[in-house]
Amino acid sequence: MNEAIQEVTDGTATRLISAGIQLFAERGYDGTTVRAVTRRAGANLGAITYHFGTKDEFYEAVVTEVVDPSREFLASAVGTEGSPLDRIERFVRGVFEYLRLRPEFPRLVMQHFAGARPLPDAFRRVIQANARTLLGLIEQGQRDGSIRSGDPRLMTPSIISQPMYITLARQIIQEGLGIDYGDPDAWAGLVDAVVDFVRAGLASQQEGTS
Repeated sequence: MNEAIQEVTDGTATRLISAGIQLFAERGYDGTTVRAVTRRAGANLGAITYHFGTKDEFYEAVVTEVVDPSREFLASAVGTEGSPLDRIERFVRGVFEYLRLRPEFPRLVMQHFAGARPLPDAFRRVIQANARTLLGLIEQGQRDGSIRSGDPRLMTPSIISQPMYITLARQIIQEGLGIDYGDPDAWAGLVDAVVDFVRAGLASQQEGTS
């Protein structure tokens, strides 16, 4: 039933997805039961089977609901105009913004990778789309001399990991460094610092001295 997941327009299905997002983000796959989801959604115990099929297919639907929109969001943020470094900067800022708008995204990621389940298709699609975008921009920058030499496949994870880590390490950074994520100015400064760090790490000597 995975390829034919019903559109989440039915009220019960919508409530199930919402409850699933909350619980999978809080407890992970193994710590979340079908009974807990249906109880939180105010639905009967058979509702997940009726609307989505198995627990695995329901989990895939939940992850898809949270993760899939990020592809279009980041593609729009990156755009088609500007230098490779400028577009990579917009990518990094876009990731920060999406994670701010969808705080359950990093929690789902953390819970998923804390376990040993296969990668959901939605995660795979987003990872592959982001990798293609960044690989293309790095290669373009290397051709025009604005980005330093190196293997783009090894440079790409460093770019993606910066906003993800900063978001996931919120408690560590707030308590260890005294940076208040709730302060808009402090948050903007943190994002700017990450962007500067990424740009400095990618820029060629020619770009850095221009």
